[in-house]
Amino acid sequence: MAYLGDTSQMLVDTTDVFTTHQKFATPDDVVKWARDVGDANKVGIIITRSDKKNGIRGRNDKLILGCDKGGKYDSSESSTTSASKKCNCPFKIRAAPSTDGSGWKVQERGSRTELQHLLQLLDDAKYVSWNRRKDDGSDVLSDIFWAHPDSIKLLNLFPIVLVMDCTYKTNKYRQPLLEIAGITSTNMTFAVGFAYMESEKTDNYHWALGKLKQLITKQDIFPRVILTDREFALMNAIKDIFPHTTNMLCTWHIIKNVNARCTVQIPKDMKQKVKNLWRDVVQSPDEVEYQQRLNAFQQACVNSSNFVEYVNNTWLAPHKEQFVEAWTNRVMHLGNTTTNRVESAHWRLKKMLEHSKGDLCKCLEGMNDNIRLEVDKIKKSFQKSFYYTEKTHSSPFFQYLRNFVSRAAMTLISDEMERIDIVGTNKNLCGCKLRSTCELPCACELSGYTTSGVPIPLDSVHGHWKKLTMEEPLEDDTEDGYELDMSNAMEAIWTRFRSLDIVGKRALKSKVFELAYPASSSLCPPPEKIKTRGGVKNKNKGKAPKGYDVYRDPSYFEHVEREYGDSQGTSKRLCTQQSQTSQKELSQPSQKQQSQPSQKQLSQMSKKLTSQKYLGQFPDHMHPHIVDIADVLEDGNCGFRAVASLLGYTEEGWSIVRRELDEELRNNNNLYEKLFRQDLQVVRDSLVATRWFTIPAMGYLVANRYNVVLVTLGKPSKTFFPMMTSYSSSARFFCIGFVNGNHWVPVNMSKGFPLPEVTADWKKFCSHEAKSWMSNLNGRLQYWNLLNPPVKPLSGVMSVE
Repeated sequence: MAYLGDTSQMLVDTTDVFTTHQKFATPDDVVKWARDVGDANKVGIIITRSDKKNGIRGRNDKLILGCDKGGKYDSSESSTTSASKKCNCPFKIRAAPSTDGSGWKVQERGSRTELQHLLQLLDDAKYVSWNRRKDDGSDVLSDIFWAHPDSIKLLNLFPIVLVMDCTYKTNKYRQPLLEIAGITSTNMTFAVGFAYMESEKTDNYHWALGKLKQLITKQDIFPRVILTDREFALMNAIKDIFPHTTNMLCTWHIIKNVNARCTVQIPKDMKQKVKNLWRDVVQSPDEVEYQQRLNAFQQACVNSSNFVEYVNNTWLAPHKEQFVEAWTNRVMHLGNTTTNRVESAHWRLKKMLEHSKGDLCKCLEGMNDNIRLEVDKIKKSFQKSFYYTEKTHSSPFFQYLRNFVSRAAMTLISDEMERIDIVGTNKNLCGCKLRSTCELPCACELSGYTTSGVPIPLDSVHGHWKKLTMEEPLEDDTEDGYELDMSNAMEAIWTRFRSLDIVGKRALKSKVFELAYPASSSLCPPPEKIKTRGGVKNKNKGKAPKGYDVYRDPSYFEHVEREYGDSQGTSKRLCTQQSQTSQKELSQPSQKQQSQPSQKQLSQMSKKLTSQKYLGQFPDHMHPHIVDIADVLEDGNCGFRAVASLLGYTEEGWSIVRRELDEELRNNNNLYEKLFRQDLQVVRDSLVATRWFTIPAMGYLVANRYNVVLVTLGKPSKTFFPMMTSYSSSARFFCIGFVNGNHWVPVNMSKGFPLPEVTADWKKFCSHEAKSWMSNLNGRLQYWNLLNPPVKPLSGVMSVE
């Protein structure tokens, strides 16, 4: 709305003329555009607020423009009749930088409420959305679900495996966010839908999953597998809405929870053995092997009856079919046994949002930007499968699959072919895991094709892996269009409308108007912070209240904090106190200084102190290239914390990094068997237990998992290029430094800094495509050698924390 004229006091809707999808290079360009449009429509534009991002939580770049007739009229302002008079005009435009860095974008909200604006944004972007009000008869929002049109396409193309999990601290109302993710044929993750819920009760999940089901266009399509944590309310809703779907539980969380119990209930000299035996139980390939491994596990814990009782009653008796491989390998889970994908999506979203003080419109903006980037990457991965052939896929055995099957599928088959010499055509030796979990030819099938000298048939590959485009329209199973016909419903509305009195007609009209004009909705946001966990008291922690569907099993960190107290929090407080003391000694403000240092100044001083503390431990010739050195908590996870910080997760994302590296190790097991040889189990254990960050093992895993160049500074310094992908000019360079003989820290380097040598094993086992990293970055490698003579090549696993 904007004010027009000096005497008429007329308010007119200017939404259309000020609506644009144009991106602007600078805030000045936004102001110029708005004033040009305002001049053409007789609206005077002024800047009402301009903020710059300054490091303070919640303070970001933004520009708010308003009408020069905004604000309340002040009769004392002027006595002349020609003076401009304010009339409280609600016109308002908000501009902010796009999170993808493509420029500034404009949103006009005007007099709309937050939820009116949210519903209009969803409608403008063609989202499919549903919402419901609290059951107390008010207009207060209870739950809202939305899905992007591209997400709906991807869901109907790739419905086989879905991953679900709730996250928190994404909005100022503290409503939990249920995020649902899927997996494409190119093994990429995509967002399916989002639901903000009043609480995590079965009713809320039941409603959200019911809306998810409505996104699927054909009745015979349903998820084969839904991966979750052990959250009873969600699990109950899955049983009701998707009765034919297998609900698998995240093995990573289960192993962590059991290991946490093991830490406090098993004698010290037996802890590692019990943890290894438990992992063996989870990875049992069949029921016979499961029973044998379970017996060994229970025998090792014979003197710890409480621990055995916990494992049996909490996990094995009620849930073994949902996480032990002897059962989960019978279903098509596409190699996914953890909720890692959706938890990584949580981190990406929170990185976009930057803080938890925003409203639902801000959340939608972050989600929308994430989805756009996701879809762009997915489309590029489809094109690569069409037009690019990896060396390992150029064999005549793949001739029927090339350009028809994703490269991800062919890589799985290529890795499986390495087992042919061991298993031959023997199904018992083979186990047929790839066939049952991915619907791809397993080793014994491939052995038959190689023996016969015939290429792998296209029909031996499941249709999931053959879908390499999003351009085809959605399919449905409606034959005559009756299901989508609204004529009878519209006629019924008119008939009812004509039969009502004036009050009834107003009520019905308002309901219809909310559907036709989302910005007219009377829906209100939650007026207070939501209690998301339903009030489980501390004294009941770890025990499921009877008949209480909101209960979830405590997470790993909750087990440890319960047994040992909040030691990490204590460490953080001590670190903060020491840091503040050091900062005080460094700055010593004079008596003339009346104000305390800003958050940005404190951060800069902290980095300066850290850099001075650690700089001397790195090679002298690298000092000019080090911008600054950060620090992370010294708790046995510092290497993972350093990597998490560089990834943008913040250092508290260290557990996500551990999990992703564990997944990398399992997904490319054949490569790492060659690379780590007899140390493979040591590396595997270090990712499950709270063990140290080892080099070079973790260097290979980090570079391969995140497709980054990882540089370690210390004794010795090394460069780790990705081993399975070709050189990319847009690749990120991460640097971590080893200090004090037991601690890793993230190091910020200047552009083009020298690169230390790579390991001999990298040169030996990298793919043909990966060698392009060395050829393209040879100048930076040579630059290091000029400054510092090369040292003896590094191999094997070395503990460095």
